[in-house]
Amino acid sequence: MNDKVEELPRATDPAAWTPEDITRSEAWRHAFTGREAAELLAAANDNAAGEGPRLPVLAPQLEQTAQELRSGVGFRVLRGFPVKELGKEGTAKAFMALSRGLGCPMEQPGGVELAHVRADAKGRKGFGFRAAGELPFHADLEDVIGFLCIRPASGGGTRRFASAVTVYNIMREEHPDELRVLMQPFHMALQQPHPDHGQKWTRLPFLGIRDQVFMACAYPVHIKRAQGLAGVPELTPAQTRALAAFNTVAGRVAVSMELQPGDVEYFNNHVVLHTRSEFSEDHGPGRHLLRVWLSMSRFRPLHEEHPISLRARTPAGEGGPERA
Repeated sequence: MNDKVEELPRATDPAAWTPEDITRSEAWRHAFTGREAAELLAAANDNAAGEGPRLPVLAPQLEQTAQELRSGVGFRVLRGFPVKELGKEGTAKAFMALSRGLGCPMEQPGGVELAHVRADAKGRKGFGFRAAGELPFHADLEDVIGFLCIRPASGGGTRRFASAVTVYNIMREEHPDELRVLMQPFHMALQQPHPDHGQKWTRLPFLGIRDQVFMACAYPVHIKRAQGLAGVPELTPAQTRALAAFNTVAGRVAVSMELQPGDVEYFNNHVVLHTRSEFSEDHGPGRHLLRVWLSMSRFRPLHEEHPISLRARTPAGEGGPERA
């Protein structure tokens, strides 16, 4: 074996899956039963005060979802959320109730805990959840990201997701030099100034293994946004090549899925990458998803520079484990 490969540790993790593994497994998907859908309908009425109700019927599925997120493949898809029966407001309340059964909702851009993901005219060719263009494979900053599809795009918008662990191991064999670059810190933009140095960026390794635990900070959009901020150097050619190789390898091992109304996705942002293809809105009312960011207890340890806010202000065991 190449010496360059031997000196890089191999990642061993339950989230190191291939598309073939996902095809053979049923653990990552579930269709809501009639009783579960009825409990979601009731939750929309019980959730008027903003506090998540108990969901005893859904409790086993929430437990299995949490298990897959923490120590399984790192994602779960739940189908058949009753969006038509609930209507706009009821769907939002019931989705928040379901999500609170997994973790603590965190603030997203715009100061909201529940974001409406739709393309607008200004963002159609850019990055971010307001854009319609194709996105690179990426993760979001919190522990878990959740989506509920209210309405898919009229054309395109195919969802794709991949194991960051598998991408790491392939790059270890095929692109060791680029992997070594990704294991060094990158400047990444923040929503709020960093508490230590006051700048709107932090420095995190894109991929890495720490204390035998795999951790991805796969935030290419935040890397792009950091360019031009005070104190942030331009990306080097080696960094640009490494990010491109990462995206290419992720595309090779990704699973594709067409979202339908009522589909719910939850991803562990530390081990699973997601993206979607470019989409169009040539006819119909347009693509509409709901998005939550969740901080979960007893989750993966974080790099000391990681900006997850709940972990930074709560003791271990309440908002999550202490930082590594």
